[in-house]
Amino acid sequence: MSKAAPVMLLALTLVFLGGACQTTRTYDPRRRAPAPARNVRLMKPTVAVMDFDNQSGFAGQWSLGGGMADMLITQLMKTERVVVLERRHLEDVVGEIARQGQELFRREGRVGVGRLKNARYMVRGVVTDFTVTGDTSGWFGTKDGGGWFGGSTAKVSLNLRVSDVETGEILASVRADGTAGSRFFGGAVDYKRVSFGGDAFFRTPLGKATESAMRRAVDEILRILPAEYWEPRIAEIVNGQAVVNGGENVGLRAGTEFIVRGEGKTITDPITGDAIERIAGPVLGLIRVVNVRATASYADILQGQDLQRGA
Repeated sequence: MSKAAPVMLLALTLVFLGGACQTTRTYDPRRRAPAPARNVRLMKPTVAVMDFDNQSGFAGQWSLGGGMADMLITQLMKTERVVVLERRHLEDVVGEIARQGQELFRREGRVGVGRLKNARYMVRGVVTDFTVTGDTSGWFGTKDGGGWFGGSTAKVSLNLRVSDVETGEILASVRADGTAGSRFFGGAVDYKRVSFGGDAFFRTPLGKATESAMRRAVDEILRILPAEYWEPRIAEIVNGQAVVNGGENVGLRAGTEFIVRGEGKTITDPITGDAIERIAGPVLGLIRVVNVRATASYADILQGQDLQRGA
């Protein structure tokens, strides 16, 4: 078995030059970034959402498991704070990639293999309550006409678990409830004629309760996901210059210098196996940014030889 080459890490030390004074500032992107760049260097976590389990006892025509997952995906994407990966129908994506590799399909325009993104976090949900009291449609076990004369009250309860894919650890369990009601003549709703997740659905008490519960769930998920910050790396060596994996998108400026270090070492607890310390690798060189672009920067190599991608 061949031994994999060590991964080289770019040191997390930034050197800013100004006049005759040189100031060095270090930061750990998993803990705290320099204040001026903290927001732009915040990375979007990658999240996969699985189908919900329906434990509410509801057995109508709607597929609550898939419907709730679709709704959560839509709401998470609207926040623009996470990257949501396709997992529920991943077999369709994989099947299309496989088909494009067949001789029956032209070579032009084929997607590359080995490019599917990995999820860092996974969200699983359970619908524990999905009821309407005073319902007249017969779906919720109250056919006494109470919805017409006294209105109806809907309740939706969701339990969600957010897990770290790398470790399998459950980061948090979230409970999100939503209630809504309508009074008197507004209480009569024929849910059998309403499509789950459509505009008409969200005008009903049940739709409003679902929307309320989902909003609380999204807020809690975003609060729980750990903040991660951009980590500088050498993406490639081109014509004697180092191409850094960030540019205007992370607030880099010409003149910024990076100390390049070798692979560090993670110290783990001998009993639990948890990471307890990180030791920086040896210094390999020094680079200075000279050309900043949208998502990449070019840097002159001031010190060091044989710097490679990933350093």
